[in-house]
Amino acid sequence: MKLLSFLVLSAAGCALARPGGGGGGFRNGTTGATSTKAQCRQVARLTELASLAANQTKLDEVSKGNATRADALKAKAADGAAQLATLQANSTLMAVCDQVFAAEAMEDACGRLQRMEKLAGVVANATALDLRTDGNATKSDALKAKVAADADQLTALQSNATLTAFCAGLDTQDACRNLARLQKEVDLAANATALDTKFNGNATKVANFQAKAEKVQAKLAALQENTTLTDACASLASTKGASGSVVAATDGSSTSSSGATVGTSGAGSLQISLGSLLGVTALFVGAIAL
Repeated sequence: MKLLSFLVLSAAGCALARPGGGGGGFRNGTTGATSTKAQCRQVARLTELASLAANQTKLDEVSKGNATRADALKAKAADGAAQLATLQANSTLMAVCDQVFAAEAMEDACGRLQRMEKLAGVVANATALDLRTDGNATKSDALKAKVAADADQLTALQSNATLTAFCAGLDTQDACRNLARLQKEVDLAANATALDTKFNGNATKVANFQAKAEKVQAKLAALQENTTLTDACASLASTKGASGSVVAATDGSSTSSSGATVGTSGAGSLQISLGSLLGVTALFVGAIAL
């Protein structure tokens, strides 16, 4: 699972483990986040299968017009109907799953936005485009056509303030993790005892690591000059310490209760309430503290 959905599950798994918190035991006899994750995946799979079986057009497309295969899919959906109903009857589980699905949809949209912006940047740069296509005019034209075809979708994603704030929060989390990793490496290089243990007293390996750490130190120092980043990381660390969970750092507009529309590839769009998304983590963290 991705970071935010995993964090929601981590908090929710603890809440579900409380007596009466899960509306019944899990099939595998465990009540941790891993079981919750597995059940959410099962809900998604069975729901998708039921939806497919009920849509003849999609069913024909997936089965490629093969009646035998279509019937097999319908039978599989029918077999899973009772299990899906049981899972959906667990309101606590479904509340968690809904937030996990929303988090994943938002993160997928961020990934799509990043890829589309990167490709658009390549196409807009003749030198980069030539390198990307090895000077092949056919490939170059194909990429230009793809960017042109995706232009409206890219504009829509870039215009979604809630989505872009959410994506910025994920970028901040990544930057903070990188900052922490670099700091850990620099700290290790300054700890002779730890280095000796790590490399079994091999002086050559220790020297090589310390030489590498000098370059890391320079990179770390440059990042630490960015006070906006370091302040954000300190805020995230404080949030983690207080609640046992870190949520995406977003601006005020992204935490409203209004639904944000995130375009999905294929049919329609997905309505997501980011305030609800972030709020569920706080809800379950609060439940744990009770």
